[in-house]
Amino acid sequence: MQKATYYLEYCFLRILEALISCLPRGMALALGKLAGNALYFTGYYKSVALQNMRYVGLGSEREITRILKRLYGNMGRYAADFIRNGKRPPPFTVSNSDLLTGARKRNKGAIAILAHFGNWEIMANVFGPHLGDLNVLAKPMKNPFVEKWLLKKRLRAGVKPIYMDNAVRKMVSALKNNEIVAVLIDQFAGGQGTMAPFLGKEANTIRTVAGLLQRFDCSILPSYALLEKNGSYLIVIEETGDLGIRPEQEEQFINAYQKEHNDIISRWILAHPDHWFGWFHKRFKGKLNYL
Repeated sequence: MQKATYYLEYCFLRILEALISCLPRGMALALGKLAGNALYFTGYYKSVALQNMRYVGLGSEREITRILKRLYGNMGRYAADFIRNGKRPPPFTVSNSDLLTGARKRNKGAIAILAHFGNWEIMANVFGPHLGDLNVLAKPMKNPFVEKWLLKKRLRAGVKPIYMDNAVRKMVSALKNNEIVAVLIDQFAGGQGTMAPFLGKEANTIRTVAGLLQRFDCSILPSYALLEKNGSYLIVIEETGDLGIRPEQEEQFINAYQKEHNDIISRWILAHPDHWFGWFHKRFKGKLNYL
């Protein structure tokens, strides 16, 4: 029964992909926004997002409602761009591409810090074909048919997925080969995390990135792709500073850089709260009793 359900979901996805792919991109984005707005009125996952927004003090109830409505519409637009089976990525500009060049010259590998902010998947389509050594830390989808579809998209873009089994070993190998590893760090980390400030609240945060930085002095490149009003993407690459803590001070080092990385993502989110899909995640487990 479960397999049949998964297959029906996959069939719906492929039909949707075919429909959206045959439309002009502007029309596909408009359709995505319309679908997102419709989803808002169904109330799907709205309670989780509202709890998160209220918990971090995002604003008044009126402001939160306005942000949430825009969020659903934006997520529909991003989903439409992701599902489209285009041979080329949408129009984009890259800010601070020299930071990527500088990181490669250090020859210590680089970790691209990502969040569920903007269109994190599109960066694979932009950078994968040109870099040739872009790795993405990935968690397999529950639906095996959708997982194969997603894997095919990533491989077509020249991206190498690193799945959770022996992930750290594979990430270390990639860094030693001066490759780039992209990691989403804005979700509840469970047993792989410790508490660190995020959006002004304590949240269970992944330790892996800060731990690899402590061990290998790799470059850290926080990055995001934001859809602008004209339909193009602004891809921004940032870098992290030296906090002046010696790697020998392991726990202090890791804790400080966990906070630093969370602070960067928090800055993005507070500047554009209607572009962070993470509002729908149970980010503050242990602090909030989600409905």
